Amino acid sequence: MGEWPAVVAVGVSALALSLALVPLARRWALQFDVTDRPSTAKAHKVATPYLGGVAVAAAVLIGALIGGWKGEAAAMLGAALLVAGIGLVDDMKTATPAVRLVVETAAAVVAFSAGARVELLGGFGDLALTVVWLVLLTNAYNLLDNMDACAPLILGTSAAALLAAAMMNDQVLVATLAVAVVGAASGFVVYNWHPARIFLGDAGSLFLGFLVSAIALKLRFPVSYGTGGIAVALVAAPALFDTTLVVISRSLANRSIYLGGTDHTSHRLAALGLTTRQIAALLAVVSAGCGVAGVSVGRGVIGPWIALGPAALLTPVLLAVLLRVPVYARDAEPDGLAAALQPVPPSRVRTIPTLVPDTN
Repeated sequence: MGEWPAVVAVGVSALALSLALVPLARRWALQFDVTDRPSTAKAHKVATPYLGGVAVAAAVLIGALIGGWKGEAAAMLGAALLVAGIGLVDDMKTATPAVRLVVETAAAVVAFSAGARVELLGGFGDLALTVVWLVLLTNAYNLLDNMDACAPLILGTSAAALLAAAMMNDQVLVATLAVAVVGAASGFVVYNWHPARIFLGDAGSLFLGFLVSAIALKLRFPVSYGTGGIAVALVAAPALFDTTLVVISRSLANRSIYLGGTDHTSHRLAALGLTTRQIAALLAVVSAGCGVAGVSVGRGVIGPWIALGPAALLTPVLLAVLLRVPVYARDAEPDGLAAALQPVPPSRVRTIPTLVPDTN
């Protein structure tokens, strides 16, 4: 089998495996009571199984075998599996932020050794930048797993953009990993579409998030390195935007940025009246648009400033609009800048409870 037919086979296999394995993971999760129980602060009405991420990770790993694991691919998949392991611990019990950080840092070092790295400063400087990028973006993608189908759709579309770029650049290894993510994430959406029958969990969102982040660093564009970096940032823009929104919002409200809450982009769109399915579809379209822009910049089809100009103007506007949506309990009135950004009366916009884990 040639290289590119093998890439197609990897994607088809990952899709088929995901469709087959997710129901098994759901059955095991129900049998061993690995579930996310409903509460007044959560949208789902029945106990919903985790472990979807275990099935997705297995689909990616087994599917990628068809393409033939090379040393670098094996290292990157092993690093992603390490991150998935700490995510699974968090799903079943609790892993402290410090432990998660140590594991994610170790995984980032492994990915760096496999060539998934930032190359700006050389030596330890590049290693440090690589670790920061992988840890930051992995957790940004993880935080997107807060509403049915949002995380797998955004991760899948981001991976699809990287796949397209890799195929045009003739990077078979990157394309193989990317198509495995696309296939596995697509299969999972079938079961995670609202109303979700199973959740991705930290095991899955961390695994896919790390792999997509590492693939992006492994990809090489036929433009300058700086322009290629802009292209990658555009592909990752939905995750970076959501994390920025949450950090600003919690800082203005004097809330810990480390505590979970229903204050993400998806929750604010829900407060504005969009349905769960509409939100998932909208975020998928936005993610696809960012992917097209990123690949276009990376291929030199458009200049970086043509894409960055509108983004620089639109992003502050979107942040300001979404920050105006009340998502916190009215136990304390905001003051200063927070008050200026949150003047909408709660009677006009449906509020959502806060300080709950970032889960569905």
